[in-house]
Amino acid sequence: MQQANFEAQKRDVFGKGSARALRRAGQIPAILYGRKKETMSLQLDEIVFQRFLRSHGESVFINLDIGDYGVETVMVKEVQRDPVNQKLLHADLLRVSLEESVTSAVPVVLVGSAPGILEGGILEFPHRQVLIRCLPALFPEEFRIDISGLGISDIVFASDLPATEGVEFLDDPHTRIVAVTPPKVVEELEEAEEGIEEEIEATAGEEPEMVSRRRDDEE
Repeated sequence: MQQANFEAQKRDVFGKGSARALRRAGQIPAILYGRKKETMSLQLDEIVFQRFLRSHGESVFINLDIGDYGVETVMVKEVQRDPVNQKLLHADLLRVSLEESVTSAVPVVLVGSAPGILEGGILEFPHRQVLIRCLPALFPEEFRIDISGLGISDIVFASDLPATEGVEFLDDPHTRIVAVTPPKVVEELEEAEEGIEEEIEATAGEEPEMVSRRRDDEE
């Protein structure tokens, strides 16, 4: 389990106008909730928190120092970003207990190079994180998948991830994590060939239609 320290301040002003003023001052609004305790409004230094997330990721457990209020153990539940410049806009922080299981997403990291790519295959990585539930002490920073053995049409499903004692995987076992798919040109040719074969099978045994045309001098 990775833990890191971060500082926050209680926020006493609310509303859209105050949120905009906070952001202009380099702060972002945040909410702390969970464990049947009071919901607390906070403010975080936007640049410092951005650097923190780049260094530790969003799955880290945070020892959050809230000044006179004390220190809370929390995790990042959700972060809102500006879709254009990716600046942080808001953060939801969830209180956690080191003695209670928590549910969160863990990033998936690919290791190695798939031979199927050299053969013309296309690497698809549609599921870049997996949802798990476990005690904080067992929480992994990431799951690493070795793709050095993947050829064309090979797929790694959620069920292929290594079982870890005390960790419950919550995604559908048939969820595709990563795959090497055939080249599009090959797929299109195969589909065209299948279409021709189906058409031949459908018309097999039918008598050809006779078409005749009388000469003008026979009419």
